[in-house]
Amino acid sequence: MNTTVSERWAAVDWGDSSHAVCIVDADGKQVASFSVEHTAEQLEQMVLSLKQHGPIAGVAVETDHGLLIHKLLECDLAVYPINPKLSDQWRAGRSVAGAKSDAADSFTLADGLRTHHGQLRPLLPDDPLTRELRGFCHHEVALIRERTAEIEKLKAALKEYYPEALSWFDAWSCPAAWDFIVTFPTPRELREAKTGKFLTLLKHHHMKYAPRWQQMVADRRTRAAWPADPVVTHVQSHVALDAIAKLRTIECSIKQCRRHIDELFARHPDAGIFTSLPGAGKKLAPRLLADMGSQRDRYESALAVQQISGVAPVTRASGKVRVVKIRWACRKAFRHDLYWLASCSRKKAAWAQAFYGQARARGDSHALALRKLGYKLLKIIFRLWQDRQVYDDHRYVLSLQRHGSPLAAAISSSLIVNERCTTNAKNT
Repeated sequence: MNTTVSERWAAVDWGDSSHAVCIVDADGKQVASFSVEHTAEQLEQMVLSLKQHGPIAGVAVETDHGLLIHKLLECDLAVYPINPKLSDQWRAGRSVAGAKSDAADSFTLADGLRTHHGQLRPLLPDDPLTRELRGFCHHEVALIRERTAEIEKLKAALKEYYPEALSWFDAWSCPAAWDFIVTFPTPRELREAKTGKFLTLLKHHHMKYAPRWQQMVADRRTRAAWPADPVVTHVQSHVALDAIAKLRTIECSIKQCRRHIDELFARHPDAGIFTSLPGAGKKLAPRLLADMGSQRDRYESALAVQQISGVAPVTRASGKVRVVKIRWACRKAFRHDLYWLASCSRKKAAWAQAFYGQARARGDSHALALRKLGYKLLKIIFRLWQDRQVYDDHRYVLSLQRHGSPLAAAISSSLIVNERCTTNAKNT
């Protein structure tokens, strides 16, 4: 068989400081193998070397972002992101010995791409606006996780020396709770504080002096009379105040990140699609847009997105055994966003609540019912996204009725029950 240069495939086994590169021909024969350092000059030399060996049909890399990927795309090379689990399977298929090296891994990637490129899709980068929005959305989620971790540290410290403080607030993500600890950092200062100090704190945060607060303030001397270890109090109060200082910094970063997200989302041409979704509020709509991206050619069908997002289950069948499990190899942040969209949509769309009710009636757990609802919602999102149309709840319900969907009958039954409950409540 004659090898043509158009059938050559390459791979880069990337690393923090160096990258191993391999090029194979159509028969799987190694054409070139070399390594480059992770520097601007060496990356430029790598691209020149790839082009010197003829037009490269595709380059396999075990990542989809970073300076290496940007350089390859910038030079008009087709990049195929390979899941590390898939490359591990390719490596195991070549040898059971388990030997591993950068050069061997780059050859495995290149040969695997040559063999399986028909089942793979090249990386299609989104437009700069979408990429920037996605970056800030991911950063916001990371900041929220940091805030949650610091809140848990704060609560752990309070349990050690100041458990009474935990009963004053239900949510410890609010600045009022942090100011409460700063104002009354120890049980002793809480017991000895004057009522005016509490009123000043509440006024600063625009909170009413409700009966609950009045009772808490009146009982503070007896409620805060816990056994106290001076050493533990001294140490843990500093731990709590340090956590609050970090929380203030994180909260400031979250607000700045949110301003960027709001500004970018307002300028995005697809913003109306995701804002119109039932239950997609100010925070969730931009994240869903970032999850979907802007490249309409990236997914061949709604099922592909459902699998990547993780709302589509995995079926394993062998003989008489058939097991359906949750999909773990997926974009978990995408699945998380769809989970919350499904949860919020139940309050906005009657058909979503009816769908959830049917799933629960069949014996599905709360989480499974929401994943199934997310699966259905994503199918709707994909169609709207492809057609660049906004969601219309009335139009969708009419479509369910027109196609004779059992869900339409469930919606009607639910509305009748709700109407009867409202009538009975008024009569009572």
